[in-house]
Amino acid sequence: MRVLDKVQPYARKAFVKVKPGLQRLHSQAETFADKRVSFLTGFPRSGTNMVIDVFEWSSQTKVFREADPSANDNFQLRDDTVIQDLVLETPAQYVMVKALLDGHRVGQLMRLFPDSCAVWMYRHYDDCVNSILVRWPGHRNGIDEIVREGPQAAGWRGGCMSDETLGLLCRQYSPSWNDATANAWFWYLRHQLFFDQGFDTDPRAMLVRYESLVADPLRVIRPIAELVGVTLTPVMASVPHARSVRKQAPPEIEPEVRALCDDMLARLDTIWERSPAAQTDA
Repeated sequence: MRVLDKVQPYARKAFVKVKPGLQRLHSQAETFADKRVSFLTGFPRSGTNMVIDVFEWSSQTKVFREADPSANDNFQLRDDTVIQDLVLETPAQYVMVKALLDGHRVGQLMRLFPDSCAVWMYRHYDDCVNSILVRWPGHRNGIDEIVREGPQAAGWRGGCMSDETLGLLCRQYSPSWNDATANAWFWYLRHQLFFDQGFDTDPRAMLVRYESLVADPLRVIRPIAELVGVTLTPVMASVPHARSVRKQAPPEIEPEVRALCDDMLARLDTIWERSPAAQTDA
């Protein structure tokens, strides 16, 4: 690891502390119409923290991380009125809100702010599932509860789940599923919400593939910055990126569920490959 990579997180935290003072000297953003709010979401373990790190380095932004207690309660966004107040109170013109556990209602959140946008991160389901199994062993992300008691039994994990998706889960589900299969189905469920909210045809929403981000960060970050509205700077482009792509053996996932995830991955890849940032992908 380069010395710069080791130092950068500490330097970024120091920069974040002085940014508001600098922004107050220059900002004239006082109403919702003066602000541009972006919501960063997707699936856990898909690179959202990398994107947050990049945009914290922008002198134009205020970033609300998922652990920020002013915006979140147990990593889930507070009431809409709280988020609106926070956006108005910050001197920054450009506000990025991480809404990882609120991905099912990003469309609703975007309606609160004119000219808002969304960045949705996705990653191959094998890597996501492997990462979950290591970080949260034994966790099944509410799949069993959803089948037994309905989506509301799983809290945010079942948020805005359609009847069609619930019916598909109930038809495929087996109590004998291992943890990998349950988490793979959760991966499918959360990405179905991208389509349920119409983001596949919404120019205000950008789908970003993790594997492309870590392979060529600058090329992928540039169009994200353009969507968010900020100027891409050299220090933003220099944020170190972990490279963890298919380093572990694929988890043991039931064939029917793997086929379902393969189909979803193909749908997501098709949208990504149409985007300007993907045109030179190998």
